Amino acid sequence: MRFFRSGFLLAFPMLLLAGCSGFILFSNGRALVVVTVNPSFADPLNFPNLQVQFSASGTFNAAPTPVNPLPSVIWTVDLPAFSTLPDPGHASISQTGLAQCTPGFAGVVQVIATAPANPTLPLSSSNQMSGVAQMNCP
Repeated sequence: MRFFRSGFLLAFPMLLLAGCSGFILFSNGRALVVVTVNPSFADPLNFPNLQVQFSASGTFNAAPTPVNPLPSVIWTVDLPAFSTLPDPGHASISQTGLAQCTPGFAGVVQVIATAPANPTLPLSSSNQMSGVAQMNCP
């Protein structure tokens, strides 16, 4: 009981947030809570050069709550950022969000935008929030 009376807990105001990869500890109180990828579904046949330009926006728990475009995004296809699995090679995406299907592949791929959950820290496997869209490869 003496530990709690000392004010130790009050000296360290922190927010504990459950993230995709476990728990993330924030001391600034501002956290990314939603990543939205647009378009949410795309068919490259409807875009110039069969390439789809994706964009990511974010919603934070404190002002400014909406952020569009979301900075520091890592774009991946079919696998989340920091995955150690081999790339299936169904599609590719640039770090500006421009995606295209691999010739000969037919099916749906997931387009993933990953950004730092705590915007004051670099993106890492323990500091991330992701949003997903789909691209139909003809």
